[in-house]
Amino acid sequence: MKIPASVLSLALFSALFVSCGQAPEPETPESPGKLPPPESTDHPDPQAGTGTGKSSAPVPLPPGESRYKPRGLTGPQAGKSQRDISGETEGTGESSKEFHTVEVFYGTNRKPTGFREPNEFYGRERNREGPVTYGKIDVSIPLHHTVGVVERPKWYKLEFSEDPKKHVVMVKLETLEKDDFFTKVDDKAKTYPKRQALLFIHGFNVSFPDAIRRTAQIAYDLDFEGTALAFSWPSQAALEAYTVDQDNAVWSAPHLSRFLLDLQEKSDLEEIHIIAHSMGTRVLTQALALAHDEGFSLKFNNVILAAPDIDADVFKDQILPKIKGSADRLTMYSSSGDTALKVSQKIHGNDRLGLGGEFLKRLEGMDTINATDIDTSLIGHAYYGSHRVVVKDLLDLVVHHLDPPHRDLVRGTLGEWDFKLLKEDTETDGNPDKKADENSSESSKAKVSEEKKP
Repeated sequence: MKIPASVLSLALFSALFVSCGQAPEPETPESPGKLPPPESTDHPDPQAGTGTGKSSAPVPLPPGESRYKPRGLTGPQAGKSQRDISGETEGTGESSKEFHTVEVFYGTNRKPTGFREPNEFYGRERNREGPVTYGKIDVSIPLHHTVGVVERPKWYKLEFSEDPKKHVVMVKLETLEKDDFFTKVDDKAKTYPKRQALLFIHGFNVSFPDAIRRTAQIAYDLDFEGTALAFSWPSQAALEAYTVDQDNAVWSAPHLSRFLLDLQEKSDLEEIHIIAHSMGTRVLTQALALAHDEGFSLKFNNVILAAPDIDADVFKDQILPKIKGSADRLTMYSSSGDTALKVSQKIHGNDRLGLGGEFLKRLEGMDTINATDIDTSLIGHAYYGSHRVVVKDLLDLVVHHLDPPHRDLVRGTLGEWDFKLLKEDTETDGNPDKKADENSSESSKAKVSEEKKP
């Protein structure tokens, strides 16, 4: 049998960037079936004794206080904003902490490994017996954290182990029983003026620790005043395991659907915002469609599809009509420079929803944000959380509740929304004379202003 060139390209790419190790064994695809009934809460706890029943009454934060901001800042830093969205955090000045801490609540249908160390607690296998387990994790964010970055140890800096003062680290993991989980999610949200939650669903080639760390980074960068949540499905965290991840994404849709229903029914949350990335958008959209087919009414404030790896025709004809009513605002970020989606498109032979340029899709009932030319990641697929321009737009969308016309966006030729500053930069970059004229004009204005000074 002749192997398609696109598959060979993916394998070659894997060989270049994936660390050596045994390839995962492919799993037998399973039908997603109908929405499963609520899971029993009396299954064995792999970390018995860590769930301690309902949490104590939360202590409200002082007005204007951020849950991530270290207490005890003095001197010139007192009263200043925690971070500057255009660059690094303002971490100087005295602090009572060595790092910030973000509490991330999670649900996962990954099978526990039996190891107790947070980075090794969940593996790549499906948890067929649970299937969903729950918990919360304290994640460190360095005081000098850079917006959009998940700081990790770097060998070229001679960093061979995690340091919470320098890196985003899962410091402490605690498993929770189902009812206790949703109680604590609710209690956490009640410590803020608005009871709200931000849920992140990762994509292809993501491990459990990476999913939790990214959730913490996004919540921190948005300074989200609410509960940070993650749903982690059994991605193999390996580029060569794309087809295994596809099967696991389909298998996970009913579990996420039940998780979303429980989140809505078992809590008093006023607002729920969801961000899904890459193949995780398949898990989310199929979960929402499944809930619709089963007659359940799900309603969220924002549903955000970042670089969705979904068949564009399937989404338009079969999914979008079912999920439009699930969110007050449905938003998609797409890019023509997304190498991962280009490879996916060659493998499948059909357009990917998140691929921009000539493949850009603008659909009724969904805001399309053109993220072309802004990504700085290795394969152009993680711009949703790693580029400060997109982080700023997510801030305006999720935290400030701004519609596209009131954000730093302008209408594109196809009716999509382009980033204003990037569009202006592109226009001037393509016209050196215009750029020179603008610089000359600014210099002249400055000179006139100097001459008018007494």
